[in-house]
Amino acid sequence: MDGDFTLKKISIAVLGSDGQLGNEFRRLAPSFEFCHFDFFTRHILDISDIEALKRVFLDKNYDYVSNCAAYTAVDKAETDVENCYAINATACANLAKTLIQADTKLIHFSSDYVYHSYNGFPLREDGTLNPKGVYASSKLEGENLIRATGIPALILRTSWVVSSFGHNFVKTMLRLGQERPTISVVNDQYGAPTFAKHLAIAVLDIILQTSSNPGKENLFNDTYNYANEGIITWYDLATQIMAFQNLPCKVMPILSKDYPTPAVRPHWSVLSKLKIKKAFNIEIPHWYTAISECLDDISNKK
Repeated sequence: MDGDFTLKKISIAVLGSDGQLGNEFRRLAPSFEFCHFDFFTRHILDISDIEALKRVFLDKNYDYVSNCAAYTAVDKAETDVENCYAINATACANLAKTLIQADTKLIHFSSDYVYHSYNGFPLREDGTLNPKGVYASSKLEGENLIRATGIPALILRTSWVVSSFGHNFVKTMLRLGQERPTISVVNDQYGAPTFAKHLAIAVLDIILQTSSNPGKENLFNDTYNYANEGIITWYDLATQIMAFQNLPCKVMPILSKDYPTPAVRPHWSVLSKLKIKKAFNIEIPHWYTAISECLDDISNKK
């Protein structure tokens, strides 16, 4: 590592540190000795409160802010519109405007939901954006509001986030697999999971690269996709989880139209990761490895 790291640690504020991704940053922090972390849960710092943001970020100039705070209740958002936009859009604008005065780089996490398009190939960052529903629209508006301020910002679009923390598909399948003899899962939505731990490691790698190499500044200020490698359906993923854990629950495939939800789900969430791999020379593990590691993490918590 560059010797400069020993002179001044890279200071990183993690917002929404009680969520899946925020908790992974917290768990990884001791392994990144060249970084100093401050963690802010939603109870400590309400990101929709611009005065609270100013008190934190104008008092201490962090090198980076990782905004893991988000409204992620996709179906609830259809009727809870105001709160969804307050967190996913307005709060992003407030945060970015505050950071203009703080000389701080922002890392913000967005969603595959902003695409909602299909051309037969993995979705590229410069591809068609066609958000459907409140959650999807709020995430895209948050991106646009951040970009409009002109601050140094890395925006990462992810899909199907899972971890040993919080609520997610893997933990739901484990619970249902123990409670029921059969379950039905959609098999016409394609994508790949994002193991929050792998995403957090990739972000910290990017931070270290950008901090040690000024030439990476322009690469940092851009939008990238990140998910684990491979293509799978929710049905296939559920089947694999049962197999990994030797659960007798039988998974039955169904079509999305037979499992209606308040919010429309994208049928194609296969993200192209070529851009981020080329820019930062990042190796992204396959979804099979990600799910195996995620299940191990869950088992180790018991």
